Amino acid sequence: MIRQLLWIPGALLVLAVLGDLIVTCLQSGEGRLSRAVHRPLYALLTALTRATGHRPLLSWSTPLLIMGTLTTWTVLCWLGWTLVFWSEPGSLLGSDSGQPATFAGTLYFVGYTISTLGLGEITAPQPFWRILTAVASINGFFLLTFAITFVVPIAQARGDRRRLALHLHRAGPGAQALILNAHTDHDRGLLSLTTDLHSMLNDVDAAHLTSPYLHRFHDHDRQDALDLHLPALGEALLILQGTLSGPCPQGLGRALASIDSLSRTFGQVHRHPDPPTPPPPDLTRLRDAGLNLKPEAEFLAFLHTHAALRRRLQAMAHAGQWRWDQVAEPTEH
Repeated sequence: MIRQLLWIPGALLVLAVLGDLIVTCLQSGEGRLSRAVHRPLYALLTALTRATGHRPLLSWSTPLLIMGTLTTWTVLCWLGWTLVFWSEPGSLLGSDSGQPATFAGTLYFVGYTISTLGLGEITAPQPFWRILTAVASINGFFLLTFAITFVVPIAQARGDRRRLALHLHRAGPGAQALILNAHTDHDRGLLSLTTDLHSMLNDVDAAHLTSPYLHRFHDHDRQDALDLHLPALGEALLILQGTLSGPCPQGLGRALASIDSLSRTFGQVHRHPDPPTPPPPDLTRLRDAGLNLKPEAEFLAFLHTHAALRRRLQAMAHAGQWRWDQVAEPTEH
């Protein structure tokens, strides 16, 4: 009696995987199954990184989370269809012996069915189970297609992330270095931090809105670390907006809006209390470089109104195992 009811949990597993595939690959978000896989794996990797003090371990987050997701989808789909076929004795027969398939034989049959191999060593004698075999094969095709749909955008998004991070690394690094280098060494001046970056920022923001779990991916090298350079850019733009006496560079508001959006999707993925607000920056270097700045009191009041954004930016840096001084004004290049 219990065996005959196994099709119910089996069907629920198959439907759960299909729902997760649709949400994760086609909608803007992260499916429940994917989230249930990502969170513990990411927490384990983060704990291991903190325990060893070896930050490059975080770069394994990408293959670990991708393989964990694909493995979960495959195993649950495989198990679900196995329970469906196993629930009815005699639903599958050995093509040579004519005997009902064992559980191991059913598992084997489902494996080559959803992988679309179609070996034919075990067959379904009744029309109903033949139809379900075809459905399982189509399900396997969908699983493979959605797996590609899942992986390819991640590869493209990581390329966009690295391109933006490398650009900022070479333009800085660090918030005040970004401003000083743009002011003194770039032919477009401070516009290089706003209008020149708008397209890249928009692409990265759109990718993270579609796939917020990208905030769990980290890079090995400092120059590729978006979780270091994006907070630095955000801090630089806040300094410009809050302290320049003259007009702000064109496009600053749009660039800052993209950074704010990225920080918010980060907060949706990393649901933990934000760290304290970072200390206000010392603007002596900027004043010495000849920039016309507002009085310090006005700047501090401006920073107070943007404290939430600065906390999110610091949380982003901490997630990548970076210190705030490495974001604001690094001493190492």
